[in-house]
Amino acid sequence: MFNLRDIIENSVFYPASGIDGNAIKYLSHLYCSFIHVDYSMTEELVRSAMESDFIGVGYNLIGIKQIGKEELGPKGFRPSQIALNEHEKHRIGIDFIGERFFGTSFTPFALWAVYELSSADHDYPASKPKRFSLLHIGGEACATFEAIYLSNMINPAAVAIFNPGEGFGDNWTKFRDPQYRLYQSILFNVKNNGALMPDVVLAHNSSDENDQCFWPDYRYSTIQRFYVLIK
Repeated sequence: MFNLRDIIENSVFYPASGIDGNAIKYLSHLYCSFIHVDYSMTEELVRSAMESDFIGVGYNLIGIKQIGKEELGPKGFRPSQIALNEHEKHRIGIDFIGERFFGTSFTPFALWAVYELSSADHDYPASKPKRFSLLHIGGEACATFEAIYLSNMINPAAVAIFNPGEGFGDNWTKFRDPQYRLYQSILFNVKNNGALMPDVVLAHNSSDENDQCFWPDYRYSTIQRFYVLIK
């Protein structure tokens, strides 16, 4: 049964995910709920990937369900909490980006799937999770964050940012810049709602322990291969 609050608790948030499985690949030994968001993928393409992409790594699809917009939150998919800066206003003024921002060039959707590790005869490592959940939302990432996390006064336990679509892409904001909407929404949730900062930021693999995170207060762990919150 779909319960949004259960799904977002201790979850991994992956904006501009496309149909990439890296967040699941690198973090499924720590987390079992993944929220992928992207407004550049069609529902058909996402469904096809969700139905087949994890077979080769030992998982069977238990079930996939279409989730209604009303089950995700009453505020919809357009950001409303924090004022736009000049860069964001400029990006929204670009036709193809503005069309995605205002939802005129795509139809929002949400698909939720649950996967289970296949037959126990396989010699899987103990760290491989027996089951995980993937909620893919075809919508704008910051608005989705507000609708599902901010409205519930919860922050994700981890955030994955690999290909944010800045520059020549179709992203209207900058996920990696702490002065922009995604980080500011997370911070807003901490300051106003008592939410916790994410413990983990996953961006790329590096062997350099001095690798600097684009967000403040995170340090790189060469053992875990992701950024961890400095506590």
